[in-house]
Amino acid sequence: MKVVGLNIGKGRLGVSVVQRQFGKSELMDSFIQSFATDAELVAILRERSPAWAGAKIISSLPGHLFSQRTVTLPFSDRKRIEKALPFEVEDLVPFDLGGVVLDHLVLGGAGAGKDAETRMLCMMLPKEHLRRHLDLLAGAGIDPQAVVPSCAGLFSIANMMPADTGALLLCGTDACLRSPSELKAIRSFDGIRSTGGLRHMLQALRTGYGEPVEKAALLIDDESARAVLAEAGVAVEQVTPEISGKKAQDPVSLGIALLNELNFRRGEFAYHVADEGVRRKRRMLIVAGAIAALLFALNIGVKFSVVHSGYGKLDAEIKELYRQTFPDGKPAADPLRQMQDKMNEAKKRFGVLGSGTSALDVMKTVTDGIPKEVRVNFTEFVLEGDRLKLQGEASSFESVDKIKAELQRSPLFADVAVQDTRMGVDNKVKFRFEMKLKQGM
Repeated sequence: MKVVGLNIGKGRLGVSVVQRQFGKSELMDSFIQSFATDAELVAILRERSPAWAGAKIISSLPGHLFSQRTVTLPFSDRKRIEKALPFEVEDLVPFDLGGVVLDHLVLGGAGAGKDAETRMLCMMLPKEHLRRHLDLLAGAGIDPQAVVPSCAGLFSIANMMPADTGALLLCGTDACLRSPSELKAIRSFDGIRSTGGLRHMLQALRTGYGEPVEKAALLIDDESARAVLAEAGVAVEQVTPEISGKKAQDPVSLGIALLNELNFRRGEFAYHVADEGVRRKRRMLIVAGAIAALLFALNIGVKFSVVHSGYGKLDAEIKELYRQTFPDGKPAADPLRQMQDKMNEAKKRFGVLGSGTSALDVMKTVTDGIPKEVRVNFTEFVLEGDRLKLQGEASSFESVDKIKAELQRSPLFADVAVQDTRMGVDNKVKFRFEMKLKQGM
C-alpha cells in the first residue's frame, strides 16, 4: 500500500511517499517545497496529487494548534480508553469538549500498552481548524484519510533512531522528548517566534520532568535552534533518519506516513469515501459470487446433459434388445422392468430347471441317485422354489447315510442336510432331508 505523509507548516510543505508491504516500508519519494500563500499551496498539491492516485494520504496540521494533556488510565484497551478519555479530560481543559475533536497517543516504550496502567497523551483540535484544513485540501482535489498533528510524526521517528542519539529530537517547530526506555512527550511550539518558543519549551520540559535536557538531535539543520540550544548548554548533533537505505528530506512527513495510531477525522469529519470503497468491494464480492454460482450451475447442467445423453443411448439399446427377445410383444415403456417380470413369470411356470416338468425332473434325479441295494420309501416330497424337502423310511441308519452321500454327489443339489433320523416302531429308520437346488440347470 502506498502512503503519502503531508507536513504542512507556515510557508513550507514537506512530503514523503512510503510503500508499505508485507510488514516492510520503503521510501519512494521525499521533498520539501516552499509557498507564500494558500493559493500557491493548493496549486502545488494539485500538480503533485495525480502521482498519489490510489494512495492513503495522511495530512498534518501544525502541532501548536492542538491542546494536550497527559492522562493515566488503569487499563490499556483502546475502545475503553476512547470511551473514558472525554470524562477524564473534561475537568482539565477550560473549554467545551463539544467544539473539539479528541484522540490520543500511548506514551512509554514498546509494550507500554500492556501494563496495568497506561500513560497517554490526549490531544484536542478545535473543529474550525480541522474544517478549514479539509476545505483547503479539497480545493486541491485531495481528501485525506487521516489528519494528525505534525509533532506526531516524531512519535514514529523516535522508534527509528538509535538510543544514544539524544533525549530531545527537534525538527523545525516539532519536538520529542524520550529516555532510553520510553517516550516521555511530544509537542510543538509557535513557529512565528521559533527561538523564543524553543526557549520556553526547554524550560517547560525541565520543569515538567525535573531534569534538564543535555543532548539534542536536529533532524533538519537550523542555525537559530543551534544557537538557542548552545545558550542553554545542550549538546547538539545533526542526524537524518533513514528507511530502506534512503534519507527523507523532511523527517516529520516520513513519520506521518508511518503513523497508524492517530486520526482526527472522527464523527462529522469521518472519511466517508472509505465507506464507499467498502460498499464497492461488497458489490464486487456479490457479483463475483453470482458469477461463481452461475458457472457452478452451468457445470452441473453440462454434466447432467452428458449423463442424460449416455442414459438415452443405453435406454435405446435396452429397448432394441427387448424387441429382439420378444418380437411379438408390445413396445415397452420400461423394457428392463418388463423383461424382469417375464423372467419371474417363467421361473414360476417352469421352475429353476427350465422345463415344464421341473418337479418330475427333480424326483427322477433323487430316484436315480439312490443306490440299488438300498430300500427306501418316500412319504413326503415338497419342492418350494429352490428348496426340496424329503421325508421317508429306510431299513437302517447306514442306508440313510448312503442316500445322503449319493445326493451330495448329484450336480443338481447343494447343501444336503439331514434334519432328523429316528427308529420307528416297525424297526424302520424314519428320516427327513432338506436340500437346495443349484440355479441355472
